[in-house]
Amino acid sequence: MSTSIKGLLPLMNASSNVSNLEIANKVATTAALFRKYFPDASVNFSPWDKTNDRDWFDTLDFSFHFPGWSPSIECRAVLLQLRIENNCENGVPKLLGIIMRGMIIPAERWRVATIGEWEMTGTHLPQQEQKDNLFLVCKELYNLFSTTSTSNNN
Repeated sequence: MSTSIKGLLPLMNASSNVSNLEIANKVATTAALFRKYFPDASVNFSPWDKTNDRDWFDTLDFSFHFPGWSPSIECRAVLLQLRIENNCENGVPKLLGIIMRGMIIPAERWRVATIGEWEMTGTHLPQQEQKDNLFLVCKELYNLFSTTSTSNNN
């Protein structure tokens, strides 16, 4: 198993974990939600070079790259890790938490985790509007993962 930059979570590409239509929908919608607030970003569903196949996974990992350095968000890329529990009765992962990291390779510029106070920390924080948008992405992801496709259609 690969480990993350600071050894916090195992690394797992989002593209490696599409095992059913429900998860495929969640992965695609996650990318669309981020791009709703950051339309210049391009999505990478496989940010890691290597992954290990396994039945239970800890994160769905995405990276979003901006064309050049973005001064308003203070980074060139955002690494988005969705901490999930896949042992749900309907086969849909439950979202346990989110970690976002603003990156200028190889350094982390800022980080926010949806555990505790949802506080953004780092050496170069995004402008307030961008911070607000990042928190809106997190809130919408919690809403996305709290529903199934069938419940959205009723």
